[in-house]
Amino acid sequence: MNITAKIIITDTNIITDLNNANILEEFINIDNVYISDMIKNDEINSKTGNVKLMSKLKVIPATATQLIEINKLSHTESRLSTYDLLNFVIARDNSCILATGDNRLKNYAEKNGVEVVRTLKIIKLMKENNIISCRKAIKACNLLKECPITRIPQIAINTLIDDLEKETAEKLSN
Repeated sequence: MNITAKIIITDTNIITDLNNANILEEFINIDNVYISDMIKNDEINSKTGNVKLMSKLKVIPATATQLIEINKLSHTESRLSTYDLLNFVIARDNSCILATGDNRLKNYAEKNGVEVVRTLKIIKLMKENNIISCRKAIKACNLLKECPITRIPQIAINTLIDDLEKETAEKLSN
């Protein structure tokens, strides 16, 4: 998958993870990464990460029709927040990839035909598309391992680190 080929709608979980992995700036600088206007205005703060850096996020607004649909969906999909539904609807309506760390949103989006990527997949894709080096990808994973607030399973982080290290070793041996 080419991470720069399709618009990505991101949520705050991903932003926080990539900030903690010290690769948020590279992610934000990808031309096709967007955040909804409401999430940027309502949820982006110093707890999410570097506010000055996040102010550079490109914004995609919700339409009035989408807001009405989100309101209706919130009654039937009570396990998802209004912001989760907003991300889903914007991604669906714009044929975008949804970047989320939220399991409920991931499952709902995939069940309803929206492609989803998560933090580790983003790191892998950023490396594969030469947005970050393999060394930086490994460092990002190690920072996530050390982060006390990450919800990413250690085993998944270790698996990606192992894959990246094997790839580096293979390149050095050739």
